[in-house]
Amino acid sequence: MDTVSATATPNVSQGDAAALVALALQRTKNKAGEPRTRARMSYKTFRRLTGRRIGGAKFVREFTAEMVNLGWLMVRMPSAYGFVRAASLDKWPLTKSDVLAQELKLIGEGSITEVLDSARRELGKATDDSSASSAPNGSTRKKGEKTGPIGMN
Repeated sequence: MDTVSATATPNVSQGDAAALVALALQRTKNKAGEPRTRARMSYKTFRRLTGRRIGGAKFVREFTAEMVNLGWLMVRMPSAYGFVRAASLDKWPLTKSDVLAQELKLIGEGSITEVLDSARRELGKATDDSSASSAPNGSTRKKGEKTGPIGMN
C-alpha cells in the first residue's frame, strides 16, 4: 500500500475535500472486514486529505454540512474529528421523555431551577465517577442503583 507523504496536500474545494474524507471513511474497515459506522480521524490525517488546517467555527459548520450530504455526521474533538455514519443511527435505541417524567412534572410545578441544578450535579457525578458501571442503555448507573428523578435516588 502506498503511503502519502507528509507534504502531499491536495488543492481542492471544500466539497471535494469532504468527498475525500468520506471516501477514506468508507474504505476503512473493522476487524471483520466490514465498513465502519464510526471512526476518529486525527487532525494530521485531516490536513493531509483536505489540504487544510483545522478551521474556525464557520469552516467546521460548512464542512460538517458537506459531510452530512455524504452520509456522515462529524464532531470536532480536542485531538481529532469523530465521524458517525448517519444511516447507522436508525439502529440505535431511542431515548424517550418518560425517563424524565418526574423532572418534567416538577418543572411544570415551577421548580425548573431546582431540577436543572440537580441535573447538572447528576451529570457532573456521571462524568467524574469512574467506578460507575456502564448500563446497556448508556447510563452510568451503579449496579443495583435504582432509577428515579434527578437527585431523588
